[in-house]
Amino acid sequence: MNTNTQIASESAQRPQGGPPPPPPPGATPPGLEDAVSALTDEEQQQISQMLSNMTKEQHEELKMALDELKPQTQSLSNKDIGNVFLETLTQITQATSDSNDGIDTYA
Repeated sequence: MNTNTQIASESAQRPQGGPPPPPPPGATPPGLEDAVSALTDEEQQQISQMLSNMTKEQHEELKMALDELKPQTQSLSNKDIGNVFLETLTQITQATSDSNDGIDTYA
């Protein structure tokens, strides 16, 4: 393979601009790793489990909520930010599961 072909194929494999891809299911959103690691192991496990079970709509809702909360967290410790993240995540996942409880899928 000549150098021009190799360069062309390498550049075709790299994404060109745009937003970064979303984190894999169950992964902590970028920028919150330190805050989540400040929580207990049980809380970290709970966060990972909730994140991996979220729908695309819940992920979008979480992203919007985190974007709104970001300015308010500037003076908080990592542990406090982790607690706010856990609380927000819990509210989003419970709100959606509560709204689905009354739906009879077998009707």
